[in-house]
Amino acid sequence: MNLLDLSTLLRKEFNTTAPFIKSEAAGVTITNHPFISDFQNTLPEGDEYSDLSPLMRALMKYFLSHNEFSDRYLMKKLNQPDRLIAENNAFNFTILKDSSSDGKSANGKSTHGRSVNGSSSAILMLHGLNERGWDKYLPWAHRLSKLTGQAVVLFPIAFHMHRAPAYWSDFRVMKQISNERKNLLPEVERSSPANAAISSRLQFVPQRLFYSGLQTISDITKLANMAQNGEIKGMKEGTVFNIFGYSIGAFVSQIIMMSNPLGLFNASKCLLFCGGPTLERMNPVNKYILDSEAAKSLQDFYIDRFDQNLSSDDRMRALISSESVESYLFRSMLSDNDGLKTRKRHLAKIRDRLYGIALEKDMVMTPNAIRESLKSDHPKEITIDVLDPDYSYSHENPFPTLTNIQNEVQEGFDTIFSRAAEFFMN
Repeated sequence: MNLLDLSTLLRKEFNTTAPFIKSEAAGVTITNHPFISDFQNTLPEGDEYSDLSPLMRALMKYFLSHNEFSDRYLMKKLNQPDRLIAENNAFNFTILKDSSSDGKSANGKSTHGRSVNGSSSAILMLHGLNERGWDKYLPWAHRLSKLTGQAVVLFPIAFHMHRAPAYWSDFRVMKQISNERKNLLPEVERSSPANAAISSRLQFVPQRLFYSGLQTISDITKLANMAQNGEIKGMKEGTVFNIFGYSIGAFVSQIIMMSNPLGLFNASKCLLFCGGPTLERMNPVNKYILDSEAAKSLQDFYIDRFDQNLSSDDRMRALISSESVESYLFRSMLSDNDGLKTRKRHLAKIRDRLYGIALEKDMVMTPNAIRESLKSDHPKEITIDVLDPDYSYSHENPFPTLTNIQNEVQEGFDTIFSRAAEFFMN
């Protein structure tokens, strides 16, 4: 089945609520499993709004008093902190498995002791920034499972996918919020209904990038521990996760691999697809990712004045200054120079378990940015393949499902996921 037909089929059959879905045509099973995030219980006292300076708080309240949609659907008069967003704290994750596998991959290789009861290794797939649905990732997961025989776990990053209120994806509501942003910020570029929610949230409270990143890492640590202990239905005890990280998912993946929480990723492999650079080297201004004002806010907070901002933010400083290795390594991935020694030292330890695939015309996370950010202290460099498929693609849409170029896209898709599968299997 070609990519176009497979995408259409899986999109029709997939949801995140049904306990069990069997697709005879696609040859896979899909199961959804409940998950409870414990992260909010570990945060220091306070919330992201209590961290605001009196001046910023007053300015935000004035803005919200004149912008109904931003107030009603995002900020809620600054009275509903993120810890109260129920969708982010309790949600389902998805496992996609090849239903025809007998313990071997498509090329006949063993899948690390896979049995009929589950798999001793699985691939954790992490998505990009500002994603609201799994549609484009379903063929990716399908191909990886078919080629490797391993289950693929689709796990949402904090406040993304179905871990966010449904109205953050409501085009009508978000169009109004985008219009409010354009009125407030006449020089804003690339504001759109697709990025209005995340742009507003990160512009006004850039700390959210840090908090959501740490929550995602905490949740994945819990998930990996559950897999080790045999607490995930369909996975046998001792299951170890490999990671396929795309875009900002690659950023999270690197921190997980370098920090190795609870020793759960000692033997894991990690593939970075269209990802790998430090925050400073990313170009996220895109109508599907962030508008220019949100990107400026992140640049100012994390790159230009991070130490100064940290000195006035007791809550964030407590997390950065704690014993948390994850926080320490998160910081090493922000600026090119600030965390260079730390980053290079930790990357050297895992260089043979990392592999990057970059796209030549990716303008968001360029091949050069990825190469520079993945330099380590080891003389042997991390392998990064730069590919340039023979069709019009972009960072956010590497495999366009268009009929007039489907043969070219199919070839690019086959090449990339064959390399990915080979990496995970060897």
